[in-house]
Amino acid sequence: MCEKELSICIGIHHIATVVGVLEGIYYLFTGRQKFWKSCVIFLMTVFQSFAGLKIIADLRRGRSRLTDRCRRLKRLGCSRRQEKGVLWGIAALSALFKTVPVHFLACD
Repeated sequence: MCEKELSICIGIHHIATVVGVLEGIYYLFTGRQKFWKSCVIFLMTVFQSFAGLKIIADLRRGRSRLTDRCRRLKRLGCSRRQEKGVLWGIAALSALFKTVPVHFLACD
């Protein structure tokens, strides 16, 4: 896979993680949702914060787990097209999973 496309996928993932954390914090401080929804938003924010810490650790090491996954796909014998599809799919799904559920939970 082209390094430019891989870096774009990694950037999308990192931005979605930061947005997920900030969105969770925002909705927790507004406090307009019911107690159980606040608990779920809190848990999702904690998980996204943990993901943010893993991103920071990867940046400090100079490596990326997504790059490692790309190498594993190459070893499995996936075609270039399949590899692109998997990585773009992972980037899109992670961005949706990191940003959308908290918003839906906060809306009444």
